[in-house]
Amino acid sequence: MSTDNLEPAPVKPAPAPWTVKAEAWWFITSLGRKPEPGEALPLSYFPSQETRLYKISTEQDAFRGGRGSITLTRYAESPIGAFDELAIAPGEFANPYEGQSHRVTRAYVSSLEAVVSGRHNWGLPRELAQFVYLPSLDVLDATEVRVYPATSFSPTVYSPTACFAALIKPVSWLPAVPASLSHFPQVRLCQPPLDASPDSAVDGLVGTSKWHILECSGAGGRAKPFRCEGLFLPTEDAPNLDPKGTKKSVRKKLADGVGFPDVEPYSFGIHWTEITMTLPQAVPLASL
Repeated sequence: MSTDNLEPAPVKPAPAPWTVKAEAWWFITSLGRKPEPGEALPLSYFPSQETRLYKISTEQDAFRGGRGSITLTRYAESPIGAFDELAIAPGEFANPYEGQSHRVTRAYVSSLEAVVSGRHNWGLPRELAQFVYLPSLDVLDATEVRVYPATSFSPTVYSPTACFAALIKPVSWLPAVPASLSHFPQVRLCQPPLDASPDSAVDGLVGTSKWHILECSGAGGRAKPFRCEGLFLPTEDAPNLDPKGTKKSVRKKLADGVGFPDVEPYSFGIHWTEITMTLPQAVPLASL
């Protein structure tokens, strides 16, 4: 647990567009899975205070599935300085303005400026958290990443237990090669309105009344594959036998299933060793 002293004064958003430089890891959670009829996402996919986001995203047939991902980003340069971000976009959703598009349903960042700016500029449901990166003592050249959500403010106190914990293992025999987002399927975000916290001057949870459409382009850098696995041990009551009675290998979880959804990504992801991109001003649409 750690604390930071914060003055209870409103943080002003840094207006878009932003040009940023970063290192990023893309954890791929789905390549095309379609949800079962009536299937809705669990509560852990949403911040507890985001009533509208949860309601809109869990309406009948709102979630359409498709490509899903978790992104872990270390912004080295931005209009507000360096900060970290963890976000999940589980797939595509129906929305009032387009047939369907992707949506970030939960995100953590390491500074209040990033919380306020992300919510105000792009409708991203960001919350404050502490990010800890440590070299693994068990796996050569691997990094352990843990994310601790803020639990109270003024002063800020972070949870003693992480909501996300991953082991990132480089594929050392493959070099990073030049790449751009044009090499990957296009992702277009359509973000619903966000609820404001009663203490938004302190916790940064400012509200938005409109939908926002965001489409990033012109991003490029160097990329290579990486391997990943979770660091959370399974619960004691988790079944360890398959239907044939054979003992299964123990799968360590990536998240606690409360502060962040416990999804099992593919064992390989994409590591952007460096990436430069422009985050444009989102298109604000009429409130409903």
